[in-house]
Amino acid sequence: MRLAVFGATGPTGLEVVQQALAQGHDVTALVRDPDKMAALVPNKDLKIEKMDFSSADTVEPHLQDKDVVLSCLGIRSWPWSTVTLYTDSMKVIVAAMRKNNVKRLVCMTSWFTTDDPSNPPFFLMRWIIKPLFLGRVLANMAQMEKYLQECGDINFTVVRPPHLTMGPVTDMQFCTEEGPQVLNTDGMRGMCRADVARFMLSTMSSEEWLRKCVAVIAVPKK
Repeated sequence: MRLAVFGATGPTGLEVVQQALAQGHDVTALVRDPDKMAALVPNKDLKIEKMDFSSADTVEPHLQDKDVVLSCLGIRSWPWSTVTLYTDSMKVIVAAMRKNNVKRLVCMTSWFTTDDPSNPPFFLMRWIIKPLFLGRVLANMAQMEKYLQECGDINFTVVRPPHLTMGPVTDMQFCTEEGPQVLNTDGMRGMCRADVARFMLSTMSSEEWLRKCVAVIAVPKK
């Protein structure tokens, strides 16, 4: 498949690019700094295009003839800072997709973007991490998810991983749940970015999670 990857120089985006290339996909990394991308992934099969994210018109040419758009865009912010990256970037991406009649989108947010009284966050997340550190990031992720749910012409899959760690890709099995978190984690506390990338790529040709937000974690095989 012909893939366009946003956020390709980030640690999860890099995994998406490298694994997609290894699987034989035609991959285009859309980045602000092509030299940085080329240094990170010195693969002659990778297409690298310098991107201006100012409007759909500037992004639209980069999505011509693409089958799937993947976004691993993320931000680090201070607890008190305003966060609009997720909604702002997704509105530009969707508009550019529409101009090219691209329907399939896979993007990444996080556990706990939504509140479910039947599936509440653990104590530390609910009373410390979310209100004091990640509240505005998670809120903007939730706004982006809501925006996609209102886009009836986009076949999106929103992948919600837990705390992200570094490490090589594994063959662990995925536990999933259409909700804010996965309850049965088999004692796992986080998920390596390489496995998040593996799951994202696995959803591209599947209809299981079309137009859904899916919480995921990798657990040891039984």
